[in-house]
Amino acid sequence: MSDTNGPFKLIIDADLHNLSVIADFISTSMQKFGISKEEHGVQTAVGEAVTNVMKYAYSGKGGQITMTCDMKDHSFIVVINDHGKPFDPNSIPQPDLNASLENRRIGGLGLYLMKKYMDEVTFSFKEDTGNTLTMKKMLAGI
Repeated sequence: MSDTNGPFKLIIDADLHNLSVIADFISTSMQKFGISKEEHGVQTAVGEAVTNVMKYAYSGKGGQITMTCDMKDHSFIVVINDHGKPFDPNSIPQPDLNASLENRRIGGLGLYLMKKYMDEVTFSFKEDTGNTLTMKKMLAGI
């Protein structure tokens, strides 16, 4: 199913102060597509993704993030694009969820949470378009 009102697009500065604006954008987009049940997980995945872009791709020095939300084939799709440092998801070690809190590495859960809450997570990098993260959430009954 594709909604004639989408896709919805947001271009925003990569600043941690904008996390609430991004959360509102995701929430509003989902509401416009008639989705509410999956909102918490999608919000968590997107929050982790954009925080990583802000902290690591742009090293906290700013830049822009372009985000689109769309609905296709019973899936809510979020695409996040930035022009920061290239990201290779294979360079991130799997978190040890069984380690005690004092033995756990700080950070490293972002990619894990994205994959936990979304059904499909793909990354690509091209010189001219930068980093593109696409996350899909399959929706039953839509």
